[in-house]
Amino acid sequence: MARSLDKIKFGLKLRTEAKEGALSLKIGTRKVVLPYEVRLVQSDQFIFVHIPPAAEILKFVDGGVEVVTNDAEGEAAVATFKRGRKKAKAGGRKSVELPDDVAAALAKIPAGYKLSYGTDGQPRLVKTRKRRK
Repeated sequence: MARSLDKIKFGLKLRTEAKEGALSLKIGTRKVVLPYEVRLVQSDQFIFVHIPPAAEILKFVDGGVEVVTNDAEGEAAVATFKRGRKKAKAGGRKSVELPDDVAAALAKIPAGYKLSYGTDGQPRLVKTRKRRK
């Protein structure tokens, strides 16, 4: 189901980041930075600008920018604003060598038991839980 342009703008307000000094005005030879909090999200083809209480999706064209007026272009803009999730690098798992004396001690634990530590800090054997499916 296609969303209306107003709903698309409302959803994009949550993704914006504040930019300091993004809105400026040139008066004669002076450049004046306006004291408004400008929030925006941009991609290669579109830019979403939110200056409270107004918000617009703009499309980059050859001569500058145009306001997006139809819902299909709004949906296309939302698709370009989506950021992929960063994948954590595994970094390669290194195998750990178990010393022979520790491996021998672990091999002596009977089936159905595991090694645990009591409240006094001493190691002891405990029956393992049998979980039902």
